[in-house]
Amino acid sequence: MRRNGSAIASRVRTVVGAAAVASIATAAIAAPSANAQGTIPKEKISFQLYNFLIPVFGAFPLGDGTFFPPGGTPNTPEQQKTAVLNVFSQMAANGYKSFENFNGTFGWSNAEYRQKFEERGLHAVADHGTVDEGSWDARLVQAQELGLKYVGSGGWPSGTNMNTVEGAQNMGAVLNRLGTKARAKNLWVYGHNHDAEFSTKLQYDTNGDGVKETVPALEVVILNTDPSLVTFEIDVHWLLEGLSYNQDAAVAFIRKYSKRISMLHVKGSDPTKNPQTIPSTDFTRVTDAGGPADVTDWKRIFEAAADVDYYHWEYDLGADPFASSKIASNLLNTIQFGKLRDETGTVGGTVPATLSLTLGAPATFGAFTPGVQNDYSAQTTATVTSTAGDATLAVTDPGHLTNGAFSLAEPLRVEFGKSSWTGPTSNESVPVTFKQLIKRTDPLRTGSYSKTVTFTLSTTQP
Repeated sequence: MRRNGSAIASRVRTVVGAAAVASIATAAIAAPSANAQGTIPKEKISFQLYNFLIPVFGAFPLGDGTFFPPGGTPNTPEQQKTAVLNVFSQMAANGYKSFENFNGTFGWSNAEYRQKFEERGLHAVADHGTVDEGSWDARLVQAQELGLKYVGSGGWPSGTNMNTVEGAQNMGAVLNRLGTKARAKNLWVYGHNHDAEFSTKLQYDTNGDGVKETVPALEVVILNTDPSLVTFEIDVHWLLEGLSYNQDAAVAFIRKYSKRISMLHVKGSDPTKNPQTIPSTDFTRVTDAGGPADVTDWKRIFEAAADVDYYHWEYDLGADPFASSKIASNLLNTIQFGKLRDETGTVGGTVPATLSLTLGAPATFGAFTPGVQNDYSAQTTATVTSTAGDATLAVTDPGHLTNGAFSLAEPLRVEFGKSSWTGPTSNESVPVTFKQLIKRTDPLRTGSYSKTVTFTLSTTQP
């Protein structure tokens, strides 16, 4: 290979050289790994205290003068405390080791509240409370005093939204700021979804390749948060609801972002109830996790959620939360599954700049007949290999065939089946035709006529 001005050229005389071409390849390798089948460690099985809203609060106001349940009476603060302690005792007796807190400490000091649940054999790992930058420092102090690991809410930081890309990016920035403070105290901030985080779609370049894709709004938030500062709690029921119960899409999302998901809300789904309202925050489709009406493919969900730290059972406003807790406990304590984790890697290769040209067997016209006009032809092939962005095959002026001191009157002509390329090619066979006109009055000398011809393969885009 040699430079010829701005071009790189491969030249041969009589016999033309050849080259091999390969294009640079880079690919992502999905490397799933599966752990042996097993069950959830018992210390990772948890419940959300919100499940016991009615037993703890009795009835709560709906804001229009009515209460839920209808006709119910709100519990006094002392009744609430008694009810909470009853929940702790019964849930510990039902085999639960951990819980996710809700509604603060019910009037006890942080130390008193912690003593109440720990002496009943429970450990608080997270809580749902107000997430506001102005009161965040106080939340973190309380979380440390309660022995929590995760601090968040049943949603997102106050004043944020993910209705637009700009809103989702801002939410990510707020979470990063909260996460910076939380990690300094060995805590984690987390965000928690409902249906709208998945039913709301945004246009966003998720791969950094300049092409925007249509993705759930939560995905934009995840991509704008620092994995070392922020984690997420996925409510599986609301995930399915937001994706219109496309379980393949739900599994794919969890698997894609498994490293960002530390907690799950294990909540059953029955999409046969009021299907005309899907997707929405319609509580009628919530059912017992692992119960007869639950359609959730928990095995696949748990396999995909390979990095989950805690599995929180939840049933919003269940009729009998203690009975439901046993159904969920059976699911969480008996289901066996492996874990799938995807890691991306790259594979590639380099290609040297190559121009290669090889001629086939020498071409021969055979015998020229004196005194008879004829346009003789002879054929060979040229094999072309180029890694360049373009290539051109040419021949220098071949001149005339000679026999010692004698030359033919008419010039030698060369024609190609193809002479230019707009991209790489490999071992491409190109027909080469030589033509020689002999007129009836052209003198011919006894012997052999021949000519050395130079072919050039060149490029301007090596």
